[in-house]
Amino acid sequence: MKIVVADDSKMWRVVLKDFLSSQGHDVTIVSDGLEAYFKIHEVLPDVVISDVVMPGLNGYQLCRLLKNDPNFSSTPIFLLTASSESLDKFWSKYSGANAYIQKDSKNGFNLISSKLHEVEKVLSPTLLNPENGRRAFGDTLDKLLVETSLRGEVRKLFNHVEDMNYTVRKINDLLKELFKIKAMALLSISIDEMNLYSSIVDYEFLEKWMLSQLSRPSFPRKRSYVRIEGEDKCKGLSWISKIITFDSKEEGVVAIWRDKAFSARESSSLSIISEELGGILKIGSQLKEYRRNANFDDLTGLANYRALEEELRELWDDGKNFAISIVDIDHFKKVNDTYGHVIGNEVLASIGQILKNLAKKASCFAARFGGEEFLIISERNENFFEIIDSLRQKIEKTHPSQSVPELIVTISGGIAERNDSKSFTEVVEMADIALYQAKKSGRNRVVRYAAK
Repeated sequence: MKIVVADDSKMWRVVLKDFLSSQGHDVTIVSDGLEAYFKIHEVLPDVVISDVVMPGLNGYQLCRLLKNDPNFSSTPIFLLTASSESLDKFWSKYSGANAYIQKDSKNGFNLISSKLHEVEKVLSPTLLNPENGRRAFGDTLDKLLVETSLRGEVRKLFNHVEDMNYTVRKINDLLKELFKIKAMALLSISIDEMNLYSSIVDYEFLEKWMLSQLSRPSFPRKRSYVRIEGEDKCKGLSWISKIITFDSKEEGVVAIWRDKAFSARESSSLSIISEELGGILKIGSQLKEYRRNANFDDLTGLANYRALEEELRELWDDGKNFAISIVDIDHFKKVNDTYGHVIGNEVLASIGQILKNLAKKASCFAARFGGEEFLIISERNENFFEIIDSLRQKIEKTHPSQSVPELIVTISGGIAERNDSKSFTEVVEMADIALYQAKKSGRNRVVRYAAK
């Protein structure tokens, strides 16, 4: 049999060659894994025997490369090592080696002979010739180069994962350059949210079709559609699509369209891209969730103090005139003392929902200011008093607890405008003073700040 032996130890190269040659085998020796890889494609051996620890390409890596090459996947590979550690045996098994043999064990050489006899019994003549081997080697290198390059290009986008619109547009640019596509669509899916980025404008068709590609049905409550550059229709175009996964979980779908059909090689390249996209979509989703949790109050669903401060600072820095109202639930301590904190939380959540609806309807920004206090911001100052007073009236008519349907609560509010204030903190302080005046004058009312 033809055998290639790879070992960085000159002594072991000589010992192994003498031993194998004495048994009638045609032996070629090399000093490292990379040299072995080249030599294997040249001589087309029946068996490869390799040391584990070598410079450059080690035995595990050589084994994995050969087992992933269809021309050598069935070639028996014996890994030799001086180590007796179980971890080495583990990696030998998962690298695809056919045998793992200790060099200095008492029966090491007998085991090599035994394994070679087993190979001889089932050995069939090779159908490859050196020219095919060299071609296979070139194809393998090309495949490795393409895969490495594609993964590298997509992984660059991890630096921009906080801006998914930008990231998807860059992916679109890459796909255009690589496949000369006319249109692209990318669907990102999480438990309750779906984002569809597409040049094709038939979003209803795309959403239904792309969701059907997933192995598990998904019914997201929130949906967003973002238009990207490209053809707005896919009729008459050839297409391919790939499921985007991360850690075996589906994260979305990517589809591309163009005038001519896609080759198997192009389909394989898109698979590589979709594998890398899985990590990007997962991290993007986690980052979005983190920001949501970092900026919103869990109980009420409103913006929290951190988000409120960012909103005020942005308005202030942009030089915009705005009005602030701080509202406070009257006698809220009594609610907690009488009914308990569970009912108190029901009240807070109920008022939070009313404020969310108000913010949407009146184009306001609403946040939980702390405890039982809420803060509302509006850039439309002319009827802000009426908006807050109607809020007060609505809450007075609402039964905020299902557990205690007879419970009724009221709020007091204070309003202040930016005008000549020196900072947004000063505006908040003025609104707080107006709130104090509303409480002092009997509660369940709204008061504007008036400078003394």
